[in-house]
Amino acid sequence: MASAFAKIKRLELLKGLFSKHRIVITPEIYEELTTSLDYGYTFPLDIFRYFEVLHTSEEENEEYQKLLIEKRTLGKGELEAISICKHRGYIFSSIDTTALRFAEENGVETLGLHSILRSLWESGMQSKNEVTETIKEIEKRDNTKIKDVEKLFF
Repeated sequence: MASAFAKIKRLELLKGLFSKHRIVITPEIYEELTTSLDYGYTFPLDIFRYFEVLHTSEEENEEYQKLLIEKRTLGKGELEAISICKHRGYIFSSIDTTALRFAEENGVETLGLHSILRSLWESGMQSKNEVTETIKEIEKRDNTKIKDVEKLFF
C-alpha cells in the first residue's frame, strides 16, 4: 500500500488518514524496497522517511518461516507482515487482494485500497474528483488496474 502512494508522491494522504495510528513496515518489506533503489527508483526513500521498520519477535519469525513454506505465492514482505499482524492484533494493509484474502483466512483484520480511497473521500481529505485522480495516478504509476472503482462512491 505504501509503495502505491509513494509512487504517486502522496504518502501524506496515508499519514493524514491514519494520523492517530502507527504505520510500520517489516524488515522484508524494507529489503524489497531497497531492491527497487538498486534499480534506480527513488520512491522507497519517501517510505523510509515516513515509516519505521518493525522487527519480528522470535515467535513471529517462527510463524513467518512456516508461512514461507505454506504460501510460496505471496511475497516475503507480505508474509512477514501477516505474521506480525496476527500475533500483535494489528491491521494488515495491501494492494494485493490475494494477500488480503490470505491474511483474513489467518484471522488477521485487513484494510484494502478501496477502503482507504473511500475514507479519503468520506473524511473530506479529498473530493470525489481528487480520489478519482488518485486512482488514475496509482493505476498509471503502479502499472495496475483497480477493479470496481464505481463502488467506491456508493
